[in-house]
Amino acid sequence: MASNNDNLLELLIEAENSHDLERMLSLMTDDVIIEDVPFGMVMKGKDGVKQGFTGFFTAAPDFKVEPQSWVTNDRSFAIEVIYSGTHKGDLPGLPATGNTFSVRGCSIGEFENGKIKGRRDYWDSASLTKQLVGQPE
Repeated sequence: MASNNDNLLELLIEAENSHDLERMLSLMTDDVIIEDVPFGMVMKGKDGVKQGFTGFFTAAPDFKVEPQSWVTNDRSFAIEVIYSGTHKGDLPGLPATGNTFSVRGCSIGEFENGKIKGRRDYWDSASLTKQLVGQPE
C-alpha cells in the first residue's frame, strides 16, 4: 500500500509534468528550498521555486519528469528520474539550441507536515551539454 508520502511524490510529478506551478507550490512548505546542484541554483521559498521553475518550463516547454524508482519514509525521499524536453529557451550557461535532451537524475528531499520541505536535484550535466551543444571535434 502506498504511503501518503508516496502519494505526495506522485502528485508533485504530475504537477511538474503538467507545468502547473500553483499545484506544485501547494504541495510544498512556505519555506521550501530546492537546490539544482549542476546549475548552482538555490530556490528559496515558494517565490523562489516559482521563479526557478518558470525559467525551466520556458526553456523546455515540453519538459517531463519520468520517475524510474523511489523510496520514502516518514521524513525523507530519494527518487531516480529521467528529465527530458526540447531546449527552446536559455538555461543557466546554455543558450537555446532547439535540441532535445534526455538525462538521468535523482533527487534527495525531506517532508514536513505532509508537504515537501526541501530537495536537492542532481542530474547528468555532461550528457545534457553533449545533447544540447555537441562535443568539440
